[in-house]
Amino acid sequence: MSGTANFKLKFMGWVGCICLIPGIAFAGLTTAQRKSQFERALGLVISAVTPDMPVDERDRLIEAYMNGKSNKGLAVQDVYRGYIVSVLHEDEEAVGDRALEACQMRFAKPCALVAINDEIATDGQLEYKDMPRLHYAGDFDLSQIPTIRLDTRNRADLQRYFRASEPKAIAIHPWGELFISWGTADAQQTVLNKCNNFGRDKQNGPCFLYAINTKVVLPERITRPK
Repeated sequence: MSGTANFKLKFMGWVGCICLIPGIAFAGLTTAQRKSQFERALGLVISAVTPDMPVDERDRLIEAYMNGKSNKGLAVQDVYRGYIVSVLHEDEEAVGDRALEACQMRFAKPCALVAINDEIATDGQLEYKDMPRLHYAGDFDLSQIPTIRLDTRNRADLQRYFRASEPKAIAIHPWGELFISWGTADAQQTVLNKCNNFGRDKQNGPCFLYAINTKVVLPERITRPK
C-alpha cells in the first residue's frame, strides 16, 4: 500500500474516532465540556496527521494552542511534519488565511488548516493551499503583506514606509511581527536584528527581509543583509 493511501486510511480512521467522542456533535455542552471535547479531538487529528510526533511534543503543541489567545488558528505542513500556531487576530474570518501564510512562510511549502479557535477546520481531508501573498515580489503594497494583524497594518511607520527616505527595509516573522528601519546605511541589519531578538520563542523559524527600499523580496527568503 502506498504512503498516501495508508495516510488516507489513518485519516479516515480519525474521522470515525471523532464521531465516537461522546457528546461532540451535540449542542448544550458547557464551555468546559466543549473545551475538553475539542482538546481531545485536536489530539486525535494531530496523531493522525503526524503519527511519528513524540507524545510529549504533541502535548506541548496542544497546550500551546489551547493557551493561545483568540482569534487563533493551527496549520500543518506535511513534508516537514511541522505546525504553527497563529494567535490574536482581530476576527475569526482573518484567521484561516493568516495561519496558512504563517505556516508557509515558516516551512516554504503550502500548509493545511487544522483548527480555528475551538473548532476543527477539516472534515477529514486536509487541504494544502499555496498562499499567493507569499509569492508577491512587486513594489511595496500594504495589501500584499501576509500574516500581519490589522493593528500592525495600520501602524503609522508602516503607513509612511513607501515615502520614507532610503536606505530602508522591513523584516517579518511568521507570527506576523513586523520591523521597520529607514534612513540608515544598515537598515537591513537593523530590522533583522530587531526581528530576531524581539523576545519570543524562535522555534517557529527565523525572520525574513520583507522589503528592501520599495522592492518586496519575501519570495527570496533572505535572512541576512543583501
